[in-house]
Amino acid sequence: MARGQAQRRRHAQSHARKSARSAEDLMFFPKLRRRAKWVFLLLAIAFGIGFVAFGVGTGVSGTSLGDVLRDLIGRQNTGSSIDDARKDALAHPKDADAQLAYANALQARGRTQEAIAALEAYTALKPRDTDALRQLANLWGSIANDARQEQQVASAQATEASAASSIAVPDSDFLREVEQNKIAQTLAEQANARASAAASRAQSAAGSQQRVYEQLTLLIPDDPSIFLSLGIAAQEANDAESAIAAYQKFLDLAPNDPSAAQVQQQIDFLKQQLKANPLLEQSG
Repeated sequence: MARGQAQRRRHAQSHARKSARSAEDLMFFPKLRRRAKWVFLLLAIAFGIGFVAFGVGTGVSGTSLGDVLRDLIGRQNTGSSIDDARKDALAHPKDADAQLAYANALQARGRTQEAIAALEAYTALKPRDTDALRQLANLWGSIANDARQEQQVASAQATEASAASSIAVPDSDFLREVEQNKIAQTLAEQANARASAAASRAQSAAGSQQRVYEQLTLLIPDDPSIFLSLGIAAQEANDAESAIAAYQKFLDLAPNDPSAAQVQQQIDFLKQQLKANPLLEQSG
């Protein structure tokens, strides 16, 4: 009797569990949770791949595989565009558009000196293109600035090397001659030679920039900014007389400009230099 009752209870409990599962299967959210866990797993894997390959969520560019691939593809495309532009420019030397496209492609890759050559070929064909002449002047200015920075670095290195030669002086005259930093002296001489060469390149580039601005003043004679830029370039080219004339023309065109006082100071300074050293008139 007791055994029969126990069997009936187990049967009832099993039936209740099956009924509960059947009811749960019909419910929307439990059913969604069971099926969605695979979707969540796939999303997590996809996010992990994106995080590693494309830098998703890092907030730092240039450090992921995606950034590297994009940079590589961009370089290949740019390299191809330069090659195509060069071939077109060489094949059509009288085609101004081809020369300009080549110059722009070179400038975009930071090949400034080559871009200048291509742009000069264009301005020879289109001498009245003021935008191109401004671009050419800016490129020469970039060359001059780079050279001046090289000069500053080399001068600082020369100063450091010269200072090192006087740190420790031996007592013996012989040792002083031999040990007194012959290496430092050589390094200082080399650094001074680099500084001198860089200064010469900077002055030459400024002179080229000056000539471009002189062309622009003929095409745009009423633009004070052109004369201001011409004065700066002439002064950096050590052509004091031309710099004074350009600065004065700027003041004539824009006497109320905020920089007028500073420009007048430069005129006074250059005039004093000319009195002290008349050779500055033609040194550019």
